[in-house]
Amino acid sequence: MLTNAGIEQSLAEVRQRIDQAADRSHRDPRTIRLLAVSKFQPVSALEEAYHAGQRRFAENRVQEWLEKAPILKKDCEWHLVGSLQTNKVKYLDPSVFMIHSLDRFSLLKILNSEGERRGIIWTTLVQVNIARDPAKAGLKPEEVSDFLDSIGDYPHVQVQGFMTIGAVDASATETRGFFRQLRVLRDTLQAKEISGVDLRELSMGMSGDFEMAVEEGATFVRVGRQIFGTRQKV
Repeated sequence: MLTNAGIEQSLAEVRQRIDQAADRSHRDPRTIRLLAVSKFQPVSALEEAYHAGQRRFAENRVQEWLEKAPILKKDCEWHLVGSLQTNKVKYLDPSVFMIHSLDRFSLLKILNSEGERRGIIWTTLVQVNIARDPAKAGLKPEEVSDFLDSIGDYPHVQVQGFMTIGAVDASATETRGFFRQLRVLRDTLQAKEISGVDLRELSMGMSGDFEMAVEEGATFVRVGRQIFGTRQKV
């Protein structure tokens, strides 16, 4: 973990790099939201980021969200970006702003049934394995259309876009290509006007490639190491 001053400075540098990438791609930087990924980081690090103006945080694990969210201020916006097990859905509540990892029918069904039982409509992104990386979760690109066509049957789940994780061993050129492919897929399927689906969001880009993601259309970038430093596993 970085020092307090280090976190504040790192946040400022990441925000500046986002603004510069937006300028290069002729985008309004206000349309790009930075998620501070706080996996394995202590609450004190999140509090320092909060004091530096950060309000959007992302957790990979439900358990960490359960531990940290009650301690931080209520105006924090929480996102879940890791693989979500179906048996963890019961622990979620409406303070989760968005689930980025809807990647299979079994999870869709559980989210809908739990939402129906509790009167919640979950805001989600469909995770797409655009790189076809066997080490990554997500629907294959050719599976996405049929998956979206079924969303209308699950009224307690609202899809607002796509999320992807770049391939580990991909070159910068390949990674940019994957981001571009996801944007093209989004644009193509958005034109279909599918019931219960509004593909306004693209969650792509992490510490090593978020500037390319911005240039290729990301509306959310998920940055951890560049803000907090090395993760401290708990």
